[in-house]
Amino acid sequence: MIHSFGLQVPAQILFGPGRLRDLGEIVPRFGRRPLLVLGSASFAATDHYQALLATFRQLNISPQTVHIGTEPSPEIIDGIVAGIVAGQDGAARDMVIAIGGGSALDAGKVLAAMLVEKGGVTRFLEGVGNGGKPSGRKLPFVAVPTTSGTGSEATSNAVISSVGENGFKRSLRHDNYIPNLALIDPALTLSCPRKLTVACSMDCFTQLVEGYLASHGSRPTDTLALDGIRAVWRSLEVVCRDGGNLAARTDMAYGALLSGIVLANAGLGTVHGFASAIGGFFAVPHGVVCGTLMAETNRLTVQRLRQAGTNPEALRKYATLGRICGTAADKTESWYQDFFIEELARLTGELEIPRLDELGIGRDDTDKIVGQTSNKYNPAQLSPEELRAILLARMSS
Repeated sequence: MIHSFGLQVPAQILFGPGRLRDLGEIVPRFGRRPLLVLGSASFAATDHYQALLATFRQLNISPQTVHIGTEPSPEIIDGIVAGIVAGQDGAARDMVIAIGGGSALDAGKVLAAMLVEKGGVTRFLEGVGNGGKPSGRKLPFVAVPTTSGTGSEATSNAVISSVGENGFKRSLRHDNYIPNLALIDPALTLSCPRKLTVACSMDCFTQLVEGYLASHGSRPTDTLALDGIRAVWRSLEVVCRDGGNLAARTDMAYGALLSGIVLANAGLGTVHGFASAIGGFFAVPHGVVCGTLMAETNRLTVQRLRQAGTNPEALRKYATLGRICGTAADKTESWYQDFFIEELARLTGELEIPRLDELGIGRDDTDKIVGQTSNKYNPAQLSPEELRAILLARMSS
């Protein structure tokens, strides 16, 4: 029986190597005075960027460029908005294009909204603001990822961070904030450095696995998640060894796109609950946190599922994941479940993902992390003691 479901995706998706060249022809549908949000300086140094600017000049498109070199904070967003508004010369920006990693895409998504909304962004953040609800109005928004990780090109939320003792990672969210166009050109990821590739790849893989296992999932999200998991498992280690492999980069870009669709519609699990909490307290890469906690979190989740015996569907899904990760045939369901966990642990070691204490996170930090960790959609609800055990298992001493 097919149960009722809803599915939210970008209005248009363009995917494939070389698709960036189509952007110049598409932009005039939305406007001619875009705010161009770029990530690190690496893209601005490429021939891709120069070709895009040449196309804009030919079409009489006048962009204003801002750079986002870190995860967007309320101060960064509010400052950019104030600067743009103050500098308008009688013709406001009429759309936003974000080209970069997840932070640049999130920043672009927020700016598209906050250039229309009144007031600072903090009051609209989930669980942080004063209960203000965003109107959903925004400038047209085009997302062009240059990494394969967050899937922000396919989601209706953007993550804003404030790092420190009272820090947070929270979302600005509205159904209307999903990009008007997601343009995914895997060739743009070829120059992504190995460390960033590892972090983004583990974020993408975690999102697909957690979305597949999430209690809020549906038949369409399961189908998309499995397709993405197969593509990512085939190519994750390849791109971490050989970043110039376009076929593998294309698999990863495809997986990241699907991971965004899946997480937006199914939710995520405990690993991302940890990553959100840790990211508010410590300036550590989100994907690295996902990668270091993936095996232990799933190991304990499987143990809890077996003990409870109340969610056989989740255990069946774990067995399916084990089959995807290996070639052994005619094994038991529990064998495949254990094999999947073993492969996660192997991957953590192969990719040299650091332990928590190597990231500056110690035993004294576990209580505050656990207190901020959600496992709402995890297939098994883990206790605070179990969450703490996961953290301690990923510390050297």
